[in-house]
Amino acid sequence: MIFESHLLSMVVYAAFVALVLALIRRPDLKSRLRYGLLLFAVMTAGALLFGWLMFLFIKK
Repeated sequence: MIFESHLLSMVVYAAFVALVLALIRRPDLKSRLRYGLLLFAVMTAGALLFGWLMFLFIKK
């Protein structure tokens, strides 16, 4: 594993995916930046929320 933290790995992955999708889906710089930041925020928040929900179902 490259990173020790799963959270850091997830954030780096979200950044790369948001960058690539913003570059191929939007024509101008301003909309690319806005779309990329929105994608990054949604992917990071969604992963954190999903991880928190999975934590609720851990058997003790």
